[in-house]
Amino acid sequence: MGTFTAKFPAAARVAAELLDGTLYAAYYGIDHATVAGLHASVSDGGKGNGAPRFAALCHERAGVDATTWLSVAQSGAVIEQAQILTTHNLALLAGPVGVSPESGWTAPARGAFATTCRLAARIHGNPRPLRTIKDMAYAWRQALFFLSLAAPDEQGTALAQFEEDAARCPGHARARLAPVLAGLRFVHAGGTFGPDGGPTDGGARRLVGWAPTGRHWLQAEPAVRRLRTP
Repeated sequence: MGTFTAKFPAAARVAAELLDGTLYAAYYGIDHATVAGLHASVSDGGKGNGAPRFAALCHERAGVDATTWLSVAQSGAVIEQAQILTTHNLALLAGPVGVSPESGWTAPARGAFATTCRLAARIHGNPRPLRTIKDMAYAWRQALFFLSLAAPDEQGTALAQFEEDAARCPGHARARLAPVLAGLRFVHAGGTFGPDGGPTDGGARRLVGWAPTGRHWLQAEPAVRRLRTP
């Protein structure tokens, strides 16, 4: 309906506090000060300043005009931004609740990336790939969240493992994963995406699940490099 309850900006503030200065915040272009400035009271049912400001922020981040009728894709893009800002409540579990995996944060990060790879492979030849693309972006977002909570030295090791895992995928999946991984390397090295999320000169892209206008870039059949054998 174009609005959110006050629970959303409240959850977004928790996430911004936990993830300030991390890979997740850098990758998705989340400004801690902007999110922290969303004032809301859960008791007022979202009628205060927090919920409208949160909705406006989600529309802005999605590149959607909030004053016009929204298509399904545009609405999906706005909702996805809400999920990105709130981390789908993962930050509430890892922050206030204090949930921490016994195996460390890189293990669930690699598991989420394995799902990302599996879904990337399902796009090839799929006549209706949009649901798969959306799910791929969800898995990738979780991988980034888990990776962001790992120690800096562990992040570098995990990134190398991501590359190794992607190398074992079919060629068409590797080609789709290449700009996604390039985006992670780009941000890990200190780079900053523009508002549209790329592509950069190096081919890096920010992966999100919804394209508010036009076709999603993952729908294009990539050029697959074939290895020559002697």
